[in-house]
Formats: sequence, structure tokens, C-alpha cells
Amino acid sequence: MSHTITIVGLGNYSIDDLPLGIYRFLKNKPKIYARTLDHPVVEELKTELHFESFDDIYEDNATFEEVYETIVNELIQRAQFEDIVYAVPGHPRVAETTTAKLLEYSQSHDDINVETLGGKSFIDDIFEAVNVDPNDGFTLLDGTALEESMLNIRTHTMITQVYSAMVAADLKLTLMERYPDDWEVKIVTGAHSGGSQVITCPLYEIDHHENEFNNLTSLYIPKVNDDKAFYQDFDFAVQTIDLLVDDEKGCPWDKIQTHETLKRYLLEETFELFEAIDNEDDWHMIEELGDILLQVLLHTSIGKKEGYMDIKEVIESLNAKMIRRHPHIFGEAQADSVEDLKEIWSAAKDKEGKKPRVKFEKVFAEHFLKLYDETKNKHFDEDALRNFLQQGENNQS
Repeated sequence: MSHTITIVGLGNYSIDDLPLGIYRFLKNKPKIYARTLDHPVVEELKTELHFESFDDIYEDNATFEEVYETIVNELIQRAQFEDIVYAVPGHPRVAETTTAKLLEYSQSHDDINVETLGGKSFIDDIFEAVNVDPNDGFTLLDGTALEESMLNIRTHTMITQVYSAMVAADLKLTLMERYPDDWEVKIVTGAHSGGSQVITCPLYEIDHHENEFNNLTSLYIPKVNDDKAFYQDFDFAVQTIDLLVDDEKGCPWDKIQTHETLKRYLLEETFELFEAIDNEDDWHMIEELGDILLQVLLHTSIGKKEGYMDIKEVIESLNAKMIRRHPHIFGEAQADSVEDLKEIWSAAKDKEGKKPRVKFEKVFAEHFLKLYDETKNKHFDEDALRNFLQQGENNQS
């Protein structure tokens, strides 16, 4: 017989927001496991109810992932013998990692059942505190497990678990990779139906308010509307080039280009990149790599306009090829030497079923690189270089 773990949400602030039905449910339980005792509802009910917390687990583990895994494992172990009640802040299905892990476990195992009982989420009260309609769309993220790739500056963002200035400092560095340093954000603490503490400040200052952070603190970041903030955004770059080649609204030069007319420019930009590399000029490299990316986007935007390919297909093809040809990284293959890599690479290419062909590109590359190395330090102008190359061709004929 399997037992049940009932996860109960304690709401986001005080006992006044705790539904009567949940209060009555808790009153009838001899023991309640609590993720933490550091919550206003627990503080008010601890004289009436018996709580056993997992606060010591936070001190014994180095990361939140380890904390949550340990809590979940202990709950599963205890549920082998009896039904148990597990209390968490807020609503059990909103920004509660242990709930997600318990539900995931129960879906693949038959030794426990998991049920959830409401509890007011903090989300409504935070949006009320910052005076924003969530219908505009928003992203909800965990401040203890935030990565730059998760950020979407096109929507409002709410970050939970900002419980200390140290967490805020780490968040700041990650957020400043995508948001302007002086972007105005709001630190929201203790949001509830009766009000909240809200501090508005530029992003770079969020960790300066070290006395404002506790377990009930979240960070609200409004969506970005300034186009310049999207200049690092790949999708924005795609949209920009799509517009340039648009037959109606596009640039007179860009919109008439074809794959054929663009061929020479890819060569030109590549040689400019060679020059930047040889000069160890980082800023010039950035510019020229951008120009090469422009060539890629021009080709894919033309393909998109004409309806036979777009950049997503190019990226999909690239990812698939790299993963397929690197089973020693993404699979189970073992590579201890360059020779092992050659065998792995050859086997992967054989599986792709490509027919053998003459590698003209390798011959051209060797020829052009040799010419480039011979001429790059001769200080030719264009005409002198053209004459030098022509003389070489005449000598070979």
C-alpha cells in the first residue's frame, strides 16, 4: 500500500491570508514537516501545531540543489511508513522546487502519491505592489539557479529566492549581461494583501540594500522597450537583416542581393578578419566577425524571403552536426588522442551517408593562404597587389 505526501501551501505572508479549509486540515495533523520555520504563518501557528523543519539541511549542504534533493529524499523515505504533511511557503505549485521534484518522482514510482493543497501565491501581491498588469506577460525565475540564457528582456521578469545581499550581488552580475546597468528595478519584500516594502533603484545598486533581504524578498525587472538594449540579441539581429532585404521596406542595395552576388563579400570579409587576427586587434576582430555573421544572415534572410530556408534551419543543422560528430562529448564514445578523434569523426561522417567528393575548398584555401602570407607585409596598394598576382599567374602559364 502506498502512502501520500500532502504538500500544503502556507501562503505568502500571514495567517490572515491562510484559507480556513487549510487551517482546519493542519489542525487535525499530529505532525507537519516544514521546509523552513522562517515564515510568518509558522511563527503564528507553532504554539498550536507541531512542526518539524528541514532548516538544518540548509546548513549542511553547499548548494540549493543539494538541499532540495536531500529534503525530497527524506520525505520519500518517511512516506514509506505513513501519510505525511509537508508545508511550504506560498502556493505549493508556484516556484517550489521540492514540489516539482516530488511530483516528478511520483510519476515514475508507485510507492508514494503526491497531493497539493492551495495556499495563496505571492505573485498577485507582487504585481499589485509594483502596479503592473501580469496580463502583459512575465517570466518567473529562481534567483538561486539563474543563468543568463534564461533571461527574456522582452517580458517583465520576477525573480524569487532573493533572500540575501549576497544572492542579490550574484544576480546583479548575471542580469547586467542582458540589462542596462542603470535599468530601474524594484526590490519587493513581504508582499501581501495589506501592502509590502518596495525599493526602487538602478540594477547596479540592488545589493547595496543589504538590510532589505529575507525569505520573502523578490526582485521585479520591467521589460525593456529600448531598441539599443536588444543590440546583443540574436533574434533582433535576424529581424534587422530581414527588414533590410524586405522587398517593400528594405534597403535598395540589400533587397536586390542574391546568393550569387554576395559570394565575393564573404571572401572580402574573411580576408579582413585575417588581417585583424594577424594584428592581434580584438576590436577589429569583433567588427569583422560581425561582418561575416552579416553574410550568413543575408543569405538566410534571402532564403526566408523566397520561402526555402531560414536561420533556424541553419542553426538546427549546425547543432545536430556538432552533437552527432562529437559522441565523445555528448555520448558514450571515448577519445584519448587526436587519432581517436579522427576515427570518431570519420565514423560519424560515414553514418551521414555523404558521397565522397574532391575537396576543392581545401586546395583553394591552401593556395589563398599561401598568397596571403606572401603579400600581407609588402605594403602594396590595390593596384600593386593586383599586378603582383597577375605576374605570378603569367609566370605559371
